[in-house]
Amino acid sequence: MAVEREKMYECEVRRRRLKPGGGYEPYWKLKSVAVALVDEDTEFRCKDCFGAVKLLGRTGKTGIVAYVEHKLSADAEFCPSGLIFQRATDGRVAKPSANPVV
Repeated sequence: MAVEREKMYECEVRRRRLKPGGGYEPYWKLKSVAVALVDEDTEFRCKDCFGAVKLLGRTGKTGIVAYVEHKLSADAEFCPSGLIFQRATDGRVAKPSANPVV
C-alpha cells in the first residue's frame, strides 16, 4: 500500500525589492511551486506556518507536478496545510512553526 504524501502546490519564495532609500530588502511572495521553478527561485517556506519545506517532484516528467512538503513533522501537525493537521480528530488548533524560515 502506498503512503499518501503531503503535497502543497503553493508556497512563499524569498524575493528582493528595491528599498526607497536605495539598496535591496528581502520579502516573501506567494507563488505556485511550478511558477517558482520557472522563475528559478531557490528559497521556499510554507505559506501558512512559515516553516521549512522541501521541494519534490521537479523531474519534469510528463504528468509529474512539482510540490513542497514540510521538512518537520511538527510543522505538519499544526499547519492548516499539513496533511497530519487536516486528518487530526483531536480538535488541535493551527499555530505557526516553532522554527520559522525568516
